[in-house]
Amino acid sequence: MEKNMDTKEKLDLIESLIEEIQKMPYRNSSILDKVNRRAEMIIRNIYGEKSKYLKDLQTIDFYPNWAPSDESDKRKYWQSGVDEMMNLFNILKEELNLFISSKKTKIENEQSQTITNRVFIVHGKDNEMKLAVARTLDKLGLTAVILHEQPNQGRTIIEKFTDYSDVSFAVVLFSPDDEARPRGDDSAQLRPRARQNVVLELGYFLGKLSRQRVLALFKQTKDFETPSDYSGVIFVPFDDAGRWQFDLLKELKACNYNVDANNLL
Repeated sequence: MEKNMDTKEKLDLIESLIEEIQKMPYRNSSILDKVNRRAEMIIRNIYGEKSKYLKDLQTIDFYPNWAPSDESDKRKYWQSGVDEMMNLFNILKEELNLFISSKKTKIENEQSQTITNRVFIVHGKDNEMKLAVARTLDKLGLTAVILHEQPNQGRTIIEKFTDYSDVSFAVVLFSPDDEARPRGDDSAQLRPRARQNVVLELGYFLGKLSRQRVLALFKQTKDFETPSDYSGVIFVPFDDAGRWQFDLLKELKACNYNVDANNLL
């Protein structure tokens, strides 16, 4: 039996075993042995050798350790074993059904998310870097949202930022616009880093979109300082060869954007 079965196959195996348990003839040792061996095999293949379910199965008794003289006691003990085994595999069945249900819900939620063709560009002072990303998005058929290019309409910066951040993906550009060193350590060298508004807006989009929908590009500069508190965020080098464009394409594709690498060639 293959261990890499899908959930539906696992569920089918458990349901067929439940039918076998229900049909077991009273005190038929050979059939019981066959069902037990199949039950163990199913648990091992689905949950592994160390599964607690395997231990639960092995504690189920169909025959008493003592010798009852009354036939009703024998039947009661047998039925107790059948009920325990049925309960165990009904629990496994319910567990798999819950997994299928949660997976279906997750897929439906992902499919229901509206993907806009607008991609927000968070940037610092590096105009060349900003324009290169905007041109790349344009080649891919997407619209780059650059905040200072949008009309103010009497709004504050925060209001404007919030209004135009209604996107499905963000590219955050880390360019060496500032320099800093730890306070009180005058011997430390100044290290280039991005402006603090860029770091702030990275955090905003991580919270709004999730890290899967945010790509951080950084300008390759000696000793460039990237934020240390954003674990799980991939910082992709903005290299002169343009490999970053294909990293961006890959991340967009992973988020179900219909983009074509041929448009970058």
